[in-house]
Parts: sequence; C-alpha cells; structure tokens
Amino acid sequence: MMLKHHFTFEKDWRFAPAAFWVHIPTPNTEREFAPPAPEPIPHKGYAFLHVEVEGVDLQFSAPAQLDHFIEVLRRKPLPTSRQLSSKRGLALGPNGHWLSRLPAKLKAPRAREKMVRVLREVRAKVVGTGSDIAFNTSAFM
Repeated sequence: MMLKHHFTFEKDWRFAPAAFWVHIPTPNTEREFAPPAPEPIPHKGYAFLHVEVEGVDLQFSAPAQLDHFIEVLRRKPLPTSRQLSSKRGLALGPNGHWLSRLPAKLKAPRAREKMVRVLREVRAKVVGTGSDIAFNTSAFM
C-alpha cells in the first residue's frame, strides 16, 4: 500500500474529522479538553497531518486523533459507528462519526491491517519524541 503524507496549516483544529470524537471538553471549562487540544503554531495555524491512502485523504490535527484512528481500525471485529458515537455521550447520530464517512474499501480487514501498519510508521516519523500533544513538523517546514 503506497502511503504519502504531508502537512498543511488550518485555522481551526476542530476541522479534522476525528477531532470532535477524540477531544472531550473538560466540564465547566471553555478551552480544556481530554486529551489536550493541539496548540497553534504562531503565524501559521494548526498543523494538519494529511495521509493519502488508496486515494483517500485522511486528516489529523493531533497525535491523539491518529492514535484513536489506529486503535479503532485495528480492532477485530471493527466496531460500528453507532457503538463509537455513543461513547461521546451526546445525542448525535452515528452518521456523523468519522468511521461512517470512511470509504468501505478502507474498512476491509486486509486493507485495515496494511493501513494500521503504515500509519504506525508515519506516526513514528511525525510525532516528536517525548510529546504526544503536537506533531513534529520541523522536517516539513
């Protein structure tokens, strides 16, 4: 599986498909999340990792989102978007979950195994050592 990756900078980290499902707001706060939300890079915005898989552009604005994506796709059997969306504790339907928007060709067991293996390699390259809060974009700037 040929995998390409690059970074862009966006205005809001919440634009990443998994952001809403991964970063849960801390009660009684406006800007605190668990896991922590990514920090912007001054004068650039938020770093977005783009990974192209089988012609599909996967986007992540934090390593926690990439880790969540890998963790979900490595499960056997693959959980349903209904199961995953219910964990957020809101009345949002499963049709809005990132897994429901993932093309079927990437959900097949063999495709998932290959994708998880390669995404782990990409993660090792782009996550700075000692910090899982932000991507290490220094090699790409």
